[in-house]
Amino acid sequence: MRVLLLSSLWPPNILGGAELHAAALADRLADAGHDVGVVTYGSPGARVVAQVPATPYPLHEFASQPGTKRAVMHLRDVWNPATARILDGAIRTFRPDVVHSHTVQGMSAVALARPGRLGVPHVHTLHDYWLLCQRTAMVRRDGTACDTPCRGCAAITTIRERQVRPHAPDLMLAVSRAVAAEHDRVPWAAGRTRVLHNPVEPPPARRPQRSVSGAGPVFGYLGQLAPHKGVTTLLDAFGRAGLPHARLLVGGRGPLAEEVAGRGGGVEALGWLDGAAKEQVLADIDCLVVPSEWRDPAPIVLNEARARGIPVIGTRVGGIPELIAPESEPLLVPARDVEALAASLRAFAADPDRYRAAPALAPMDWAGHLDALLAAYRDAGA
Repeated sequence: MRVLLLSSLWPPNILGGAELHAAALADRLADAGHDVGVVTYGSPGARVVAQVPATPYPLHEFASQPGTKRAVMHLRDVWNPATARILDGAIRTFRPDVVHSHTVQGMSAVALARPGRLGVPHVHTLHDYWLLCQRTAMVRRDGTACDTPCRGCAAITTIRERQVRPHAPDLMLAVSRAVAAEHDRVPWAAGRTRVLHNPVEPPPARRPQRSVSGAGPVFGYLGQLAPHKGVTTLLDAFGRAGLPHARLLVGGRGPLAEEVAGRGGGVEALGWLDGAAKEQVLADIDCLVVPSEWRDPAPIVLNEARARGIPVIGTRVGGIPELIAPESEPLLVPARDVEALAASLRAFAADPDRYRAAPALAPMDWAGHLDALLAAYRDAGA
């Protein structure tokens, strides 16, 4: 089968798990004997056959851009005529049996309507809330989580619904039940959406069990250092938990990097981690903390922790509750609740063994994911 993937970003230009998943999927499909091409938003890389020009700036450089350029980007993200030309050429040259779109920020809704207009079977994976929110994450301008859709996002939803509806993707795959439920408000998605959880990568080696006795526990956070990720809440809760021998390892980059670096008191700022460095942190921590304050769709780091048997303290938002191991469920806390999070940190420190689970490739391994994905391609008409 010839599969054309659409992904705004592509390694090495990454911001989150969606593009990492898409790249891993490309490798797995190729290993299974399928031909894979990729169209990106100005991101070169392996298997990229075409790029929509990244105007006014590449997405992975958004944090350093002035407000004027960000405004231009929002307009380009509503309608980008270059996408039609680039995608038409890629489809004509690559001749895919199916188009599988992932995050298409910057390419605009043209990317979701063009394959259907050209009569090519099309599957779209919902990694975030781009169809519903101009910032893709249900967050305000200051980065804090939205509780209800604002007028601007309601308008964006209406515009994108009108753009996509005549030539909508044949199937929508949501990375969690939480994401699928949020998209119930999109009329054309009715009857086209099914849940397909992100697959779990097996760890490179068995993780040794650490003994916490005689020393404080080591907590870990891996992700973007931004307000909607709950980083400030975690820092405050860790300070309030009263665990003098505990450590908090924080890996990632983002606008709160300086705040993390300046906290002290057992907080260690590690910067961006990848590959062996990330694996070392996963081996060093006793408990992962995922304090998201937005409707986090399906953090891949949860799968990485579960595959290694690492307990998780998470918030009751988005896809987090449906992805953690049952043993970690008592540690779930409301979002933005410093006291509740501090209490869960103390609870884990008091009895770590209570929350440990056997390593598991749950909710789905790569073999099951590929089987379900190929079935979706066939159901779409490939």
